Amino acid sequence: MNRPIRGGLAAAALLLGFTSSLAAQGAVVPSDQREILEAAGQARSKGEADAPLRIVEISDFECPYCAQYYHETYRVVDSLYVQSGIARYVWISFPNSRHRRAWPAIEAAFCAGAAGRFWEMHDILFETQAEWTEAEDPHARFVDYAGRAGLDEPSFEACLLNDQTAPLQVSDYESALRSGITSTPFFIVGDSLAIQGTVPPERFRAAVDSVLTARDIRQP
Repeated sequence: MNRPIRGGLAAAALLLGFTSSLAAQGAVVPSDQREILEAAGQARSKGEADAPLRIVEISDFECPYCAQYYHETYRVVDSLYVQSGIARYVWISFPNSRHRRAWPAIEAAFCAGAAGRFWEMHDILFETQAEWTEAEDPHARFVDYAGRAGLDEPSFEACLLNDQTAPLQVSDYESALRSGITSTPFFIVGDSLAIQGTVPPERFRAAVDSVLTARDIRQP
């Protein structure tokens, strides 16, 4: 009578151990570059796919003004417009040539995005900007951040070492240049209104609401 119970407990223990090992492993970055680019490209958008408004941010993780926007305004925009279903938010990379660690930081965010963790890495990079921009080895920092973001570190590091997201980064950069963008942060609201530089939450909200009013879209 006791044998089936012991066997069941053993099987349950094995199953729990297997589940725990999966949880410890974290989200795995694909090894195929096509999968990486497709997943990373999709992951840097957030909000309802059919939202009536689109807000595009052109940014650089090493840019101090981009970090200022993140700390002062981004969460307000996210709460009012993205989480409410009014806007779809898209992040586009545009590294400043004077920011020597902007490119690898963007690569870290896109590699994280390939495993569905773009926004987690996005937040960490801005919150720790002073740390990794001054670090002797930013690569090691990025791998550590990947662990914090719930990523499988070996697959994430392989993505970095093989420059897997370079085509997406180049495409972003060239697209921004063709659009006449020369600095960050830069925002495009509803494909019609441009906002250049960091603006406080109330001014950003006024700008977005003006587009909503013009299009007869409900305001938050």
